[in-house]
Amino acid sequence: MSLPVWPRAWGESLGTARLKVEAADFQVTEVLPETPSGEGEHLWLTVEKTGQNTAWLARKLANWANLSPRDVSYAGLKDRHAVTTQTFSLHLPGRDNPVQTLAVDGVRILKQERHHRKLKTGQLVGNDFRIRLRDFNGDADALAERWAVLVEQGFPNYFGPQRFGQNGANLERARGWFNGDTKLRREQRGIHLSAVRSYLFNTLLAQRVADGSWNQWLPGDYLQFREGQGGFVCLQADAHDLERVQSGQLSPTASMPGRVRESLGPLDERETAALADESFWIDGLTERGIERGLRKLRVFAERGRLEWQDGDPVFHFFLPSGSYATTALRELVTLNEDDSDE
Repeated sequence: MSLPVWPRAWGESLGTARLKVEAADFQVTEVLPETPSGEGEHLWLTVEKTGQNTAWLARKLANWANLSPRDVSYAGLKDRHAVTTQTFSLHLPGRDNPVQTLAVDGVRILKQERHHRKLKTGQLVGNDFRIRLRDFNGDADALAERWAVLVEQGFPNYFGPQRFGQNGANLERARGWFNGDTKLRREQRGIHLSAVRSYLFNTLLAQRVADGSWNQWLPGDYLQFREGQGGFVCLQADAHDLERVQSGQLSPTASMPGRVRESLGPLDERETAALADESFWIDGLTERGIERGLRKLRVFAERGRLEWQDGDPVFHFFLPSGSYATTALRELVTLNEDDSDE
């Protein structure tokens, strides 16, 4: 399935560049909401990995510690063709830490600490990125100017293409599943349902980008605070609300579609019209009991800065959990990517 070309918010591409030419060009460091206490039955293992898949490494760690794979957990997947730092938790009740050397190519243990809780999926504040783009062909001054705009004013919070699989394969399989032509194992269903919801969210966001309202209030928008998921329906914005939207303290949202338990009034009406041609997907989600969620239309590259290394732009920034670094970069340049995220 060919994915649409989602519209950019800040103008046409400023040139071309190559992403992930070398693993060290794409560096990611996980930011967790808590630090280990130093005691407990869970071993939190912080590792640096290069060229390795997160789920594959979790199985290797289970073998290393003589555990069942279900006793090894992590907060989220990290890029394979990259240098990434992330934490795994190993459940070791009544057992000492493993003493044998972990012999896995491209992986080294940075830290081992005990904690009284396991690390759960999604237990993640966000990620720090250091990304070097190679062979940049474009105007360096224009690139720096637009980067400053992204840092100050944000960018559309699209799901990246990796969410949909190679050439949209996850959506194709989901279509077959919804049609009854394809069977998916229970553990495979979540990623395919997520692909469908992400596609519908991107469709809603793309329409707001196209009409210029992705970073503005519309009557009936559900506005979320910059930090966390809290927010409120705003039928009539006052000057204070508008100022907070303009400054980024509040951002409009769109649905991660599914079964609607509570109507949001004008927002639901707009989205129903916007997704009028997507009833196949929405019906499939509803039949499977998926409930509607909300996601911010805008995200900020926090603590963003740009430096140059041998003529290549190098970007440093933090993104909250669930947002995509490649989505920020596509607001700047057209990327030729040698590999995709997990």
